[in-house]
Amino acid sequence: MAEWIQMEEALDESDVRLFSRGDTVRGRIVQEAGQDVLVDIGYKSEAVLPKRELAPGHETVQPGEEIDVLITYIDEENGTVYISERQAFLAKRYLELERAYKAGTPVTGVILDEVGEAGYQVSLGGIRAFLPASHLGKGVSTKIERLRGKEFEFRIIEFSRRNRNIVVSRREFLKELEEKERDALFASLTPGTVVEGTVKSVVDFGVFVDVGGHDGLVHRTEICWKDIPVPPPGKFEPGQKVKVLVLEADREEGRISLSMKRLRPDPWQGIAERYPPKSKVKGKVVSVTDFGAFVELEEDVEGLVHLSELAWTTPKHPRDVVSEGDEVEVVVLSVDAERKRISLSLRRALPDPWEDVAHRYPRGALVEGKVTNLTDFGAFVELEQGVEGLIHISELSWQRVGHPKEVLQPGQTVRAIVLKVDEEERRISLSLRALQQDPWEQFLEQYSVGSVVSGPITQIKDFGAFVRITPAVEGLIHVSEISAERIASPAEALRLGQEVTAKIIGINESKRQVRLSIKKMSEEVEEAEKERFLAPQTGRETFTLRERLKGLAEEAEE
Repeated sequence: MAEWIQMEEALDESDVRLFSRGDTVRGRIVQEAGQDVLVDIGYKSEAVLPKRELAPGHETVQPGEEIDVLITYIDEENGTVYISERQAFLAKRYLELERAYKAGTPVTGVILDEVGEAGYQVSLGGIRAFLPASHLGKGVSTKIERLRGKEFEFRIIEFSRRNRNIVVSRREFLKELEEKERDALFASLTPGTVVEGTVKSVVDFGVFVDVGGHDGLVHRTEICWKDIPVPPPGKFEPGQKVKVLVLEADREEGRISLSMKRLRPDPWQGIAERYPPKSKVKGKVVSVTDFGAFVELEEDVEGLVHLSELAWTTPKHPRDVVSEGDEVEVVVLSVDAERKRISLSLRRALPDPWEDVAHRYPRGALVEGKVTNLTDFGAFVELEQGVEGLIHISELSWQRVGHPKEVLQPGQTVRAIVLKVDEEERRISLSLRALQQDPWEQFLEQYSVGSVVSGPITQIKDFGAFVRITPAVEGLIHVSEISAERIASPAEALRLGQEVTAKIIGINESKRQVRLSIKKMSEEVEEAEKERFLAPQTGRETFTLRERLKGLAEEAEE
């Protein structure tokens, strides 16, 4: 009996030594006993767990439930062990948070309340922590009414178990999350990868596209295979979904280069075979400039119809012939694949109006057309669509013309005579004056050498002065024929607009030139006066001579 008692005491002493204050053990709830809970922890008697020491959130207990507890006190004298589930929970939670702090892993917490203006109180699964206001991070409201009870991920930036001081940051968590996501994104964006993105903005030099939370640039040269100065207006809008091909993703520089055009083959490859010279193709006018019109033959392939190739007659502006959106048929003139240029012709896709033009407009034919353009050297007249003739300024009238606008106006319908047709040079010479009676012939019918004429001085040159005899014929008084006395310049004796009477002393019909002389008139008057003095003074002869001179003057005036 004494041996059994000694063995029992030895066992009791051994059992007590198995536990120490601060140990965490696992126990099973036996029953509730007033304000305490009895827990079997393998000791010779049930351990006592005050209900106030239950873990946060553990308000109801069930017999047989297993829990982790921390030994807070051992009453060796009475053989009673006191335990706390709350302290076991806190110890375990602090250990987990410490490990998270050292490892830099995120933790989950719930915002409880506001701490003045400094920040917020956060529960990390039952452990209080402080969240500075500046570390709340983006994307959420700063008002506690909207934050209270919300669960977020945080990064522990300060930890002290001794002072029970824990500071967390949502901003740092988001930053680390963004960095991880960025690393994963750049790792996935290998050159040649095709991804779908969202247009963020359109600028002069390209389009920014969001690919997985990071902006990449589609440079304007990578939008399409044709050269464009800026992205096509209206083609890209913020929020629009687009597919792009990754050209380069530089993680260190944070730069992503993208391409849209490389999602399909270069249309300029084999372009010469698809559009051989002289072939007829159809296209749409996409742009009209001062020098011509651009026609789209296929996507990103455009050719230029120069102003001179728009019509058989050169228009003032390409818009007089085509407009944007017009469907046209053109002829390929040349293809330069290296420079990505195609020359086209609109007029050559139409019948050539100059074919057989000489038979339609033979020399001497009377034609009718509309004045299309006036220049310093003449007037252009449209005879039919694509065929124009020129009335040279010298063929506008038998009278001198300073500018064609003195005779014709644009849009005026006129009749003219065909003078010459040059099919090779595509020129037709017309005459307006050929329809009028030749004033030179009229002059020759009315005047001859020896006739006395009168008229105003129209021009004064160093060599002489011109006198208008008829509206279309002028005569020249050489400086030597102005006066019997020697003069250095016609301006010494004559002035513009002065009416003079002179005698015709020469007519060159081939050159249509008339020579006049005032001096001859004066000499004849002197000769007549001399005859009057030498003749018998009958009075009758004097009267006859004066009558003759008067008649010459009247004849000149007529």
